[in-house]
Amino acid sequence: MSSSTNIVVGVSASGTVKAGDYGAQESAATDLGFIKGGVSIEHEETSYDIKVDQVLAPIDKVTTDESLKIKFSLSEATLDNIALALGVSVGTGGKIEFGDKTGSIVKTLFINVKGANNSSRKYTFWRCRPTGKTGQTYKRDGETLIEAEFDVLADISKERGKRFGTIEDL
Repeated sequence: MSSSTNIVVGVSASGTVKAGDYGAQESAATDLGFIKGGVSIEHEETSYDIKVDQVLAPIDKVTTDESLKIKFSLSEATLDNIALALGVSVGTGGKIEFGDKTGSIVKTLFINVKGANNSSRKYTFWRCRPTGKTGQTYKRDGETLIEAEFDVLADISKERGKRFGTIEDL
């Protein structure tokens, strides 16, 4: 039966996006601070149609590719947040050095938002790699946002069907 309590409006009061070292528990993750514009979680699947001569329509589909992308804009323009979006670390002396990198950091992301029926919803993504696609705009009449985008990688230490992460209502 339909219920207005299943309609989710808003994000969360605090701790919306947290990032930890790969495999870290949420209690060891860093709260990335305020965000603006929400959190986008985009899942995409590509499938192959199995067709036979005797039937005009596909008789089955097999998933051949699956991807998950997370996007959000950080309102707190700290060097740590810029480094995270770039996929690098802040070096000694509070300086970011980047360009021509040979690898990228992998993080576990925790996203805490509102859920249906006035619950809290927790997303845990095991292995997230910053895409490096980011931008900051400094302007006179508005705050600087750090755009962050992550690809969720399959965690092959988990069993099939559970390699991206979990979603739960608390």
